[in-house]
Amino acid sequence: MLRKLIVAVALGVLHSTLALAETAKLEGVVNLNTATPEELRLIPGVGPARIRNILAYRRARPFRTVDELARIKGIGRKTVRRWRAHLATSGPSTAQRVTRPELAFVGPPPIEPRPSSPPPSAQVARRPAPAAAPPRVRKGEPAHGAFPRAPGVGCLPPP
Repeated sequence: MLRKLIVAVALGVLHSTLALAETAKLEGVVNLNTATPEELRLIPGVGPARIRNILAYRRARPFRTVDELARIKGIGRKTVRRWRAHLATSGPSTAQRVTRPELAFVGPPPIEPRPSSPPPSAQVARRPAPAAAPPRVRKGEPAHGAFPRAPGVGCLPPP
């Protein structure tokens, strides 16, 4: 019961958080050959180590294509595909981070907690089921045939 209440409260908090969340999106392009470290930082997932690696590669040779980013340690082809819309090798850098409010979360209504169950003293005590008598084994019969087998038990059937 307490677990359901905690889950309901957590979902309510998450629901209100998602409705008020704002996301920062990158608009425009970053020129890999002329971008400053601040402009490179606008690319999602680029931190100080990747900026150092991009600048070191750029000092050695200018980028001819965006795909050359995959040659840099820590940047793979999937990452380059994800960034491709925001990268260029010529022209000015026009990138800027734009913060827009997210659309309100549309989902199921929050779960209402159920009324608590009656106290243990008000519950009806149940009697334990009577123990079954063990099956009788007759003389000349195999003993394992008299007992029911649980599924998945590795006993072999009698020959």
